[in-house]
Amino acid sequence: MSSSPPAMTTTVRMRAHVRCAAPRIARAKGGCRSRAPPPQSAGAEDVDAVDSSEHDIEIAERPDHWRTIDGFYARADGLRDALVATHGDVRRVKAERFCWDYWHVENQYTLLRTPAEDYFGREAYMELEEALLKYAREELGCSGITPVWLSAYVHSMRQELHADVPHGPWAFVLSLTDWDNRKFSGGETQIMRPERLNYWKNFDATEVVERGQILETIEPKFNRLTVFDPRLPHGVTEVFGEKDLLQGRIVLHGWFTDPLPSFSGALTEEMASEALGESLEALYARLTELPRASGMVCAALTVAPSGDVKTLRWTCDTLTPVPMPELPSETDIRDAIMLDIASALLETKFPQTNGESTITLPFCFE
Repeated sequence: MSSSPPAMTTTVRMRAHVRCAAPRIARAKGGCRSRAPPPQSAGAEDVDAVDSSEHDIEIAERPDHWRTIDGFYARADGLRDALVATHGDVRRVKAERFCWDYWHVENQYTLLRTPAEDYFGREAYMELEEALLKYAREELGCSGITPVWLSAYVHSMRQELHADVPHGPWAFVLSLTDWDNRKFSGGETQIMRPERLNYWKNFDATEVVERGQILETIEPKFNRLTVFDPRLPHGVTEVFGEKDLLQGRIVLHGWFTDPLPSFSGALTEEMASEALGESLEALYARLTELPRASGMVCAALTVAPSGDVKTLRWTCDTLTPVPMPELPSETDIRDAIMLDIASALLETKFPQTNGESTITLPFCFE
């Protein structure tokens, strides 16, 4: 397979299998690691330094393929107000009402859509984009965003299951729907549960399997940001009973792109480059010998003025081992990969500075 990439990038291409995964209880820089339950909301567990040479590393048993953040955008009410101003008086003719593309693909997509920047104006759009990008940089390790769509769903509109593999490592939906006062049914985001993609491996003859066991259903509550792994089949349930656009399902959506390291605080990228490059070079050599996986993990480091790494926090994790015969369990493979990453980063010694710093490092596996 390919050799490790340049120091300041974090794309990893792994061999099919060479050596076994680490045991369940392992050590990272003198400390032990315990297993944590899979995270249920944004972010993940902190890994706090016990002293300068010991860290407890917690690794979720399973990847976290989606998350919701309620009350995400401070100016969501202003965006909703703009919608009301344009569509509230149905008898008033305004040029802004004629912006919608009726997008219909037989047996797949039916919805109304328009570029969010064109609808809300550049100033409001740039404020929205910056809020989304700030979250993407800090929690997902992504530095880019696709142009954001504004979409509306009224009676009979929907998206059938599909996957958005080429667009970016994370998709997002920010709802402007007046969900609590809705008079329609449907309109939820649905995501295929990953264990159902390998149905017979996880088959349990004693289990009742209904829609809730196959698909995760997420309500588009007002100002809820839903972020998910677009490799998983997903869609929007059909809307029934509402023909007024303003009262239907209205969402902003797009994809986060360009995973790149980010730096904040006293330590700049230029200052950190040499130490980080040395650690990553050795890390990539180890990772390429591990069983193959796909997805990404992102680690946020807190660096003390001394240059020592104080804490490591997993901010996102969609790391999924690729099933192959005669391999260790998927859990053990995840353990081995994430333990190697944590050990390398926690042992990195950065230059001394006059203040604390945060470095966010995404690792993408192909």
